[in-house]
Amino acid sequence: MRALMLGLMATLSVHIVCAQKSPVKFGDIPLEDLKMKVYDKDSSAAAVMLVDYGEAYVSVTAINASLVFERHVRIKILTKEGMSWADAGIPLYHSGSAEERVTKLKATTYNLENGKIVETDMSKDGIFKEKFNRNINLQKFTLPNVKEGSVIEYSYTVTSEFLSNFPNWQFQYDIPVRWSEYWAMFPEFFFFEKYMQGYIAPTSYEIKNKANSDFQIQAHHWISKDVPAFKEEPFMTCEDDYVSKINLALSHISFPGQPVREIMGTWSKLNTVLLESESFGKAISGSNFLKKKVEEITTGVTDPQQKAAAIFSYVRNNMEWDGVKDKYTDNLKKVFESKKGTTADINLLLGAMLDKADLPVEMMLLSTRDHGFVRETYPMEEQFNYVICTVKIGDKRLLLDATDKYLPIGILPERCLNGQGLVISKINHGWISLDAKAKSKTVVSSDLVLKESGELTGKVNYTFDGYDAHRVRKDYFAKGETDYLKKFLEDKTWEIQKSEFQNLKEIDQNAKQLHELIISEHCTLAGNVIYLNPYVTSQVKENIFKHEKREYPVDFGSPADRTYMCKIVLPEGYAVDELPKPKVIVLPGNAAKFSYNISQTGNVLNVISMLQINKALFLQDEYPHLREFYNQVVAKQSEQIVLKRK
Repeated sequence: MRALMLGLMATLSVHIVCAQKSPVKFGDIPLEDLKMKVYDKDSSAAAVMLVDYGEAYVSVTAINASLVFERHVRIKILTKEGMSWADAGIPLYHSGSAEERVTKLKATTYNLENGKIVETDMSKDGIFKEKFNRNINLQKFTLPNVKEGSVIEYSYTVTSEFLSNFPNWQFQYDIPVRWSEYWAMFPEFFFFEKYMQGYIAPTSYEIKNKANSDFQIQAHHWISKDVPAFKEEPFMTCEDDYVSKINLALSHISFPGQPVREIMGTWSKLNTVLLESESFGKAISGSNFLKKKVEEITTGVTDPQQKAAAIFSYVRNNMEWDGVKDKYTDNLKKVFESKKGTTADINLLLGAMLDKADLPVEMMLLSTRDHGFVRETYPMEEQFNYVICTVKIGDKRLLLDATDKYLPIGILPERCLNGQGLVISKINHGWISLDAKAKSKTVVSSDLVLKESGELTGKVNYTFDGYDAHRVRKDYFAKGETDYLKKFLEDKTWEIQKSEFQNLKEIDQNAKQLHELIISEHCTLAGNVIYLNPYVTSQVKENIFKHEKREYPVDFGSPADRTYMCKIVLPEGYAVDELPKPKVIVLPGNAAKFSYNISQTGNVLNVISMLQINKALFLQDEYPHLREFYNQVVAKQSEQIVLKRK
């Protein structure tokens, strides 16, 4: 595309520079901003972004074409927590030998000392670069002498040869923004797709046409004033999905007298490109060095599903994920030998091995929960950050990710449960839902004896399945048994007599932990009365949804199932004076259900309680019902059993 631009501009012999002007002058800090101790529109704010100004434009001459992005930021630090804003980073895209460049970086801290403004400029020692992922480096810098009350300010210019990477603009952050302004200036032969996200619309938006010698420039101008801080809520995917933001994507270029050049393309076009890529499709069909190992793993195995399971187990158990999410591999032979790599390295290796076993393997692109939603309307590869395998055996399709040692075949890590994935295939190209194939499931079974002293003795056993079993295994093997138990017991007043763990290495079975114990501080004694809450564990003590209104969907990731069963033998000489009444709560469509019942046989009480979340996603209009559901669960589980001496 750069060559095409230069070919046109050589005939026009023009230079495009449409720089605008920041609303504030660098270094000109109002005294009232330095004196500010609390932001009047949000008294809880740790910092305030006073000004965030940006402009992006294309600069073209007969010998050069580049994308220019200029930014000017000013922030008021109000509390110690707000000092983290003194650490900043500029993402720089690179491909091959080309990389975006930062120039004109300057940064200054302003403090009010004895009534005078003291300026401290950043030195070169505060600037460094580090790798973020395969195509992004971060130019990081730290402003000096920052304290509570400081105002910090920085500005920079990024110059890029990647003309299709037009910068997006974020209006909202987790601190309030007093003024945010963005200019995006496109030559008339550039056509962009633009989509706004978030729940706070800009204060103003206008398009101005500016003449520039032989053609027009379309200047898009956004301003947002007094933007409230983004407040994270429980059970969200990632902040970037919901903050107020304008996204820009170059769709096509139409030069006068020349055919239209597609830039964005289509998902079908991306499918073709990936199938032919040496770092993707051809890595699957090639890699013949894997044939010998595949034959060794599958010797004597004829059933396709058993073959897939054997290969999956080999890769899962022998390859270590380095924590990096990626879509492309560099060298599968190197990965195979080092036994370590990115998600792309491990899962493309898995795909290549399945291919060598003549299994119908295909790869699937997806975006993890911390990376954001994929918007299918905009066929942009950068929306994806992850790749897994898919194998269809008979009428069953398996989704495979071998990066996690504690998940069985066909169960994706929770980070992958995010909307839909795109299958890259010669024949089955298309979208597949990434719904959870397992629940987060825990069953607690207690067998206890209550003494007159209020002491409870007996057993409490846990059975974990699905994602709950995964979490237990991951923590147990990361910490070791001693530290795992210490963490598990830190919020419990239990005296453990004996603990036992079962099936932790058997990934395809339920994980179990069994405890023999004494609980001394669970009951309340008042004369001849004992007050007992039957939940010695697993009680929902407070509503996780505290706000009356919800701005964003509730995304649990996977359905959940919590079952609590407790048998309590009562002490001699005591009788039940009051028992909590049975209760069943069901949300519309059986989206969630809670049931609670206590029965008595002689001097034995049996408690059975079930809490089920039967779907992963609740929209905003369902939130009031979900919140009230949890209010009632908390209230019911807090009720006491009352025992009196006969």
